[in-house]
Amino acid sequence: MCRAARKDHFLILLELQSSFNVSSFTMSIVLPGDPIEVKATLGPGIYQVPLSSARPSVAGVLETRQKRGTEIVYIDSNSRRYVPSLKDNVVGVVIGKHSEGYRVQLQDHSPPVRLDQFAFENATKKNKPNLALGALVYGRISVAERDIEAEMECFDATTGKSGGFGELKGGNVFNVSLGYARKLLFEGSPVLNEIGQRVPYEIAIGMNGKVWVDAPDMVAVLKICRCIQQAESMASDEAVKNVAKVFQSSSSTSANSS
Repeated sequence: MCRAARKDHFLILLELQSSFNVSSFTMSIVLPGDPIEVKATLGPGIYQVPLSSARPSVAGVLETRQKRGTEIVYIDSNSRRYVPSLKDNVVGVVIGKHSEGYRVQLQDHSPPVRLDQFAFENATKKNKPNLALGALVYGRISVAERDIEAEMECFDATTGKSGGFGELKGGNVFNVSLGYARKLLFEGSPVLNEIGQRVPYEIAIGMNGKVWVDAPDMVAVLKICRCIQQAESMASDEAVKNVAKVFQSSSSTSANSS
C-alpha cells in the first residue's frame, strides 16, 4: 500500500473516532519514518535517531499528554503487541531467576525483560527481595534500546523511593487493550472514581495491557475487574451506571441468600 493510500486509510479511522473528546491534546496522523519535531518526553511508539529528529516506529495517532508537569508525546495505535518504551509503567510476571536478578514477562509470547536484584527501594546485598517464580511486579522500563535486552526497575529513580512500585501481593491481574491501558493511565476514568466511592481498592496499570487490582475481599476484587473491563466498550456515563449495577446486583444477591 502506497503512503498516500495509507494516509487516507488512517484519516478514515480518525473520522470514525470523531466522537471522542480530543480537545485536551494535539493529534495528527503519522507513519513510520515521518519526522516529528517535539521537545518532550518520548513515549510508546517513538524512537529517536542520534543527532536527528524523533520518528514514529508504528503508524497511528500522534498524541500529547501532560503528566506530573512533564509533556509526553506518543503514538496511539491499535497494536496488540507491546514494545517496551523508556519510562513505561508495566505489570509483569517473574518467569526466571539468575545470579543477578530476574526475568519478567510483560506479555504472553514476548521476550522477557531484565529486572536487577538491586532495582528496588533500599536494596542491598543483605536486604533485597526474594521473588518467587510467578510473582507479580509493578515497575518502570529503565532501558529500552533496539538491539539490547530491555530492563525494568521497581523504584522511582528520581527519589530512590518505591513510588508505588514493587511486588504486587494478592489481588487479581487481567488484560486490557494497549490503547485502553494508556487511556486509564494518562487520563484516568470516571469508572475508577466511581468504584472508589463504593469500596477501597488498590490498582496498578501497566502500559503493556495488564491491570492489577486488590480490595478487602475477593468478591470486591472480581467486581472491580468486571467494571473496568466492561467500561472499555462503553461510554463514560454508561460505564458509571454499570458500576452501580454490578455492585447493587451482588448486594441484592447476598441479601436474598441471607
